Amino acid sequence: MCADSGRRGPDWLEGVEILNNKKWLAVLLLGAFLLKCILVLVHGSYYDYGSDDRGYLESARILAEDGRFTYNDPDRPTFFITPALPGALAVVYKVTGSLAATAQIFRILQAAMVASALWLLFLAARRIFNERTALWTVAISSFYPPLWLMSLFIFTESMFLLALMLLLYTALRAMERPTSVWAVVFGLVWAVAVYVRPTIALWPGLIFLYYLYGAKLPWRKLIRCGIITAAVFVLCLTPWWVRNYEASGGHFIPLTKAGGNPLLLGTYPFTVPALFMEEQKTWHTTNDQWINDEQDTARAKERIKEGFTTKPLLYTAWYTVGKFAMFWGDVFYWMALPGVPLIVAVAYHYLLLAGGVAGLRKSWRLPGVQLILLLFGYLSLLHMIYLAHSRYSAPLMPLVAMLAAAYITGRLDKKRGVVQS
Repeated sequence: MCADSGRRGPDWLEGVEILNNKKWLAVLLLGAFLLKCILVLVHGSYYDYGSDDRGYLESARILAEDGRFTYNDPDRPTFFITPALPGALAVVYKVTGSLAATAQIFRILQAAMVASALWLLFLAARRIFNERTALWTVAISSFYPPLWLMSLFIFTESMFLLALMLLLYTALRAMERPTSVWAVVFGLVWAVAVYVRPTIALWPGLIFLYYLYGAKLPWRKLIRCGIITAAVFVLCLTPWWVRNYEASGGHFIPLTKAGGNPLLLGTYPFTVPALFMEEQKTWHTTNDQWINDEQDTARAKERIKEGFTTKPLLYTAWYTVGKFAMFWGDVFYWMALPGVPLIVAVAYHYLLLAGGVAGLRKSWRLPGVQLILLLFGYLSLLHMIYLAHSRYSAPLMPLVAMLAAAYITGRLDKKRGVVQS
């Protein structure tokens, strides 16, 4: 009996640890969600940035009332944004009939989206590392101030964070079991993510190439799954393509026609777009977004050509180290949370980056970490071409937290080993 109890002891202890981890996970997710709900009810209406958030709400109102998908210009169909966020807002507006109530309810929904995203992050981190590291990942992310701000602003960040974590999790499951079922699921999630934020569109293609050439998986099965995934994606995006073709008078617009403005804003070296808010109002000679986008693109190309000709060192530095540093170093903390000054958010951000780099040095050979590196590299390069912005890197920071958590648990395990020896 002693031998039997000794054999069961470690299993019993492991079961207790798993149960405790799940309890702590529930406390973290539920606690953060409830606190965000209180914050929304008390201060939610204060977080009106007067920018894209108002545009999304107005787009939702017109969509709900008239069935027309517009943005900024109510008289013309828009090709500037994708419909996921305005569509979700329109559903809430149909129920409330009030933009103010819609914004408040949607802030609570966004808090739920972030909580759900962190649960998926836990599942992904557990598959890549272990349950202890996964719990640390959620704990670090739960207290990261920009994630709280994401729940308060009516932007795409919260919805995109949820879609991104779901995409990562399905990619990991598909890597473990490259079956037709997971290929279909991955294609569906990919399409949803693109409807939320089109910039993610090419990452699944990089994942497929990684699976094909880097992972030790049967290539015939991968190709079959890749075809299924692509077919599902195309099927899901077809209504959007048809709508764009008909509304634009015969132009094929696969994602959006909105590259001109971020391309132009990205031509101002070592500065942030907020400094040019007033100047931007003078750029456009019309309220037609199609024409504005073409003008922005033309002007951006002129500025890039002139910049690299007259100031080659400045523009070379900006389009390499500068934009990379801006993308990862700028902090998405445009309005302060009650009792959390900017210095706290900045310090937390840089500690998180330092921990992430330390964790990456130890774990970069893991297949799951390599998928995350593909994502980091892809989005970094994309925004180094266009606009390097803290708002666009904020949804990636929970993945940085996963790497930081791996470093922390590794250090704790090492110390535990030293004590035991």
